[in-house]
Amino acid sequence: MIIKAIMELVFSLLQIVFTPINLPDLPPGIQSVLDELMGLFTSVIGLVGIFLDLNVLKWLIPVVIVIANLDKVWKLIMFILRKIPFIGVE
Repeated sequence: MIIKAIMELVFSLLQIVFTPINLPDLPPGIQSVLDELMGLFTSVIGLVGIFLDLNVLKWLIPVVIVIANLDKVWKLIMFILRKIPFIGVE
């Protein structure tokens, strides 16, 4: 019974958090600029798709991000390993 109440509370909080917010429409000038920008991005992606396979590109982008932030990833891995006492990493 207590678990059911806690789960209902968590579910109601999640419903509050993920309820969509009704935002006002953008002014027509800004909307047209955003539409042009999205059209430009779409055409650039199509142009890149001629030279590169987009499925490979979907896998390469996270790899490039990890390599670019390798020092931070290494510090995170070492932080986690230092917290495990029986490994003995210092």
